[in-house]
Amino acid sequence: MIWLDIMFDLSFPRISGYFQDNDAILLVITPAAQAPGISSSQALRIAKEYDAASGTRTIGVIGKIDQAAGEPKILAAVQALLLNQGPQSTSDIPWVALIGQSVSIASAQSGNAGSENSLETAWQAESETLKSIFTGAPQNKLGRVALADTLAQQIVIV
Repeated sequence: MIWLDIMFDLSFPRISGYFQDNDAILLVITPAAQAPGISSSQALRIAKEYDAASGTRTIGVIGKIDQAAGEPKILAAVQALLLNQGPQSTSDIPWVALIGQSVSIASAQSGNAGSENSLETAWQAESETLKSIFTGAPQNKLGRVALADTLAQQIVIV
């Protein structure tokens, strides 16, 4: 799995050889605040270039939704990506939305101190928070469980 995010250009020469492997899954990771301008993302362009043959190796991950919760323009852009209604260059990529991990863990711990399933509880809390923010988005695109499911589907395809 290769993560393409806003910092990829620092190590691009070292990892570019991995992009060519047809069994590599490419993750385009972007913070929610940059979702409105995703079509100009260099990471997205590179993923599209190296995944042009099959178009099945790329997954989009939109993070830090919690930091954009009060920004209607950003949330609308994220929702469009989740519904595959974003810019044409993004419509064939499965997108998943996440909130900050520390936020989901804190939510879980505040409600279930000492819980043995704190990670599971945190992921559930994240999913519930995202469902409340994106009422019209498919639930299978919200949270870390959705990301794990999407990765599993891509592994089967690749």
